[in-house]
Amino acid sequence: MRKSDSLKYGINRATLSGPKSKQHRIRQTAQHFVKVLRQANLGAQKWTKVTNKHFQRVADAMRADGVGDGRIAEVFSAARHICRAYGNNHISKNNAIFGVRRGSIANATSRAVSPEVIQDTLTRMRNDTSYPQAGRAAAQIELMYELGLRREESAKLDLPNDWNRDEHSLLVQYGTKGGRPRALLNLSPMQEAALERAQEYVSPSDRKGVNNLMPEHMGDNWLHRLDYAARKHGLTGKDAGGTLHGLRHERFHQIYVEHTGFEPPNQHDDVQVFQAAAYDAAGEKWPRLDNEARDEIEDTAGHSAGRRDVSNAYLGSSY
Repeated sequence: MRKSDSLKYGINRATLSGPKSKQHRIRQTAQHFVKVLRQANLGAQKWTKVTNKHFQRVADAMRADGVGDGRIAEVFSAARHICRAYGNNHISKNNAIFGVRRGSIANATSRAVSPEVIQDTLTRMRNDTSYPQAGRAAAQIELMYELGLRREESAKLDLPNDWNRDEHSLLVQYGTKGGRPRALLNLSPMQEAALERAQEYVSPSDRKGVNNLMPEHMGDNWLHRLDYAARKHGLTGKDAGGTLHGLRHERFHQIYVEHTGFEPPNQHDDVQVFQAAAYDAAGEKWPRLDNEARDEIEDTAGHSAGRRDVSNAYLGSSY
């Protein structure tokens, strides 16, 4: 029988104020905070013992999975409500100290990691004999870069069942955001070469009939080992200008340039400069090319085409 989680139990027992619908939303969102906290291997058992350190680890883990600052702030707000319900008023009210900032999702600053830095990281990782799982980590990081996958998606790919070599397609169905599967079509030779290299690390998972790229019996703890391997080999904001999620930013940056023939907005000083450059490159058809590229990126990212809030997060806003 599975042991109950005292933090989750505490959420249901907490005394909250306000409408029932608001209380329900707070409890549901706080459950997600606990889920991420447990995946990060932090074992606080009482809400009175939750600290800023726990909030920071949750922020880091959510950001590594590609979650935007708006959602992180929402989860933090719910967790603070529960903390206060138990008299814990020591959590900072300023999300900025956790690297979570207010503002538009259309971040004007590119977080893409350059291809040169990525290749250097992969080379060092593959040559690292001091860490037994370095090769496995390198294979998954390459998939994140070549296919625009999130960290958890790259780890939980079921290559034997979901890679269709004849049709050059890949079904991404495990570890996806919101549990929504998607198919990546018309895979390039480079993408399929990365999948072929990853094939070496296929392991049985805890799902019957499913194999993935995580070490046997390690489960989601592997995701944090993957973070560790990336940091150890220089893939950090300080050293590389971006983290693991920056690989996804760079993939979508490349898709945009390949389709339009010009750089996205967040590669320019402001929107006016971008529009002038886009017009110089493509003339009056630049808005159409911009829209087509964004639709492709939003679909590849696992969202619906037309979700400009999503492409804005990777490219900046065009208007």
